[in-house]
Amino acid sequence: MEKNRSVHWLGLILAAVLLLSIAAPAFAGEVTLIGQVNDAYQLESDGQIYEIADTPKGNDMAENYISAKVKVTGTIEEKSDMKTITVIDFQVVPE
Repeated sequence: MEKNRSVHWLGLILAAVLLLSIAAPAFAGEVTLIGQVNDAYQLESDGQIYEIADTPKGNDMAENYISAKVKVTGTIEEKSDMKTITVIDFQVVPE
């Protein structure tokens, strides 16, 4: 009986580890940046240039807040030497 209980707990622990390893990347990529929107659909922050992904929030920010200082929450994807931010939310920061 004790052996069955140990196997049961081991199974639960392994399932939890598997679930966390699958879910962790989904949460790891979210960042908050403060920067300026330029007229090339980009966010400039701390000397880095981020392409703004084509999403409703990203398009709103890129089209309506050119030259504005913004605080952006999103996820960053890097391919080759290009970084792209997918905007989850943003707000204009008063200067």
